[in-house]
Amino acid sequence: MEISNEGSCKIFYPASCKPATTKQSSIKSKTSTLELLNIYKYKMSFSNFLFLSALSSFILWSTSIDATVFEVQNNCSYTVWAAANPSGGRELYQGQSWIVNTDPNFNDIGRIWARINCRFNVSNGTGKCESGDCNGVLYCVSDGAPPVILAEYSFQGVNNMGFFDVSVVDGFNVPIEFKGTSSGCNKVIKCRGDINGLCPTELRHPGGCNHPCSVLKNDQFCCTCSNSTATNCGPTTAYFKIFKDLCPDAYSYALDDATSTFTCPTGTDYKVVFCP
Repeated sequence: MEISNEGSCKIFYPASCKPATTKQSSIKSKTSTLELLNIYKYKMSFSNFLFLSALSSFILWSTSIDATVFEVQNNCSYTVWAAANPSGGRELYQGQSWIVNTDPNFNDIGRIWARINCRFNVSNGTGKCESGDCNGVLYCVSDGAPPVILAEYSFQGVNNMGFFDVSVVDGFNVPIEFKGTSSGCNKVIKCRGDINGLCPTELRHPGGCNHPCSVLKNDQFCCTCSNSTATNCGPTTAYFKIFKDLCPDAYSYALDDATSTFTCPTGTDYKVVFCP
């Protein structure tokens, strides 16, 4: 807002201002009153602006502190390259952890996994992993290549609940533990069986053990038939039995919801541990 020199004089330096004729003084007085009102409005508007800014910041802060946080920890005796889609990737030496933040509006559907035997160019973040590779980049924006065990989650559940699970539908590479760490959820999912050691020859891979669907690619093992059910597609086959016996809480085939999907209240924090 612009204030004239004369107006400025009357408001900020009243002693140095000389009154003119009565008519002029009256006009100047009215002008000063209007200017004072304008300044008052300006100050009030600025105060409102500050208040609204502070309120917005508080709302954003309070929302962000409620967003789900994942701690990803490597307990393996070797280096893993942790990955998350969404959220990227990180090299983790034994004992190191990585904090993964999620959408504060709880809109995320994602997965977390371990990549092993990776080689990356430190200058541009490109390279290759023996298992879990995500299109040759350190910072993943796509899912990992089999064989890879997954910690999966979705915050779009009903009744203010989030879903989480461990899946071997894309195979197995490292043992994993996935658990809620908030007071309202203490469920722990573990897959620590020696699947790599007992893996059938035809499913073996340098980076782990393939799921039969990845290798055999037929309706029976991928559960893609229109009449596929949990009865005729899954634990009835020897391949699936290996995965299910060694990791009973994990998804071992595509229709394994009944024994392998777990819930926690929305806003729960989680921890994923490789080689628990």
